[in-house]
Amino acid sequence: GGVPPVTDLVLGATAGCLACVLTNPLEVVKTRLQLQGELQPPGTYPRPYRGVLRAVGAVCRADGLRGLQKGLAAGLLYQGLMNGVRFYCYSHAEDAGWTRYPGGTVAAGAVAGAVGAIVGSPAYLVKTHLQAQTLAAVAVGHQHNHEVSG
Repeated sequence: GGVPPVTDLVLGATAGCLACVLTNPLEVVKTRLQLQGELQPPGTYPRPYRGVLRAVGAVCRADGLRGLQKGLAAGLLYQGLMNGVRFYCYSHAEDAGWTRYPGGTVAAGAVAGAVGAIVGSPAYLVKTHLQAQTLAAVAVGHQHNHEVSG
């Protein structure tokens, strides 16, 4: 008696995408904080990102308010693929009866999670590149300059 796998796919993808819209600004800030000074010896580089609130300000100064949503399209693709596939695979496992066996729930969840992660991984990489992309003055290393149309 659960919902059909296609419904799980749509609901899982939608929930992941809604969460992405709300958390993407924090992802941008986290990515910038993590990359800051990554390619230089400690103490030899400027630190435009100092703490979460200052990093939000630095992103807005360098990229404008829209900079807090950098990589959103790739993030939505990633979340939609990863979560949709996870929910879809798990729903299929339930329908096939895998979850009725001892350890079946864990195995079905692990397989569904792994398949979702594999499918979504390329979009996650592009999302991270886009989130790191900024002005040369505060950029870290090579800027991949991905273009997102729309």
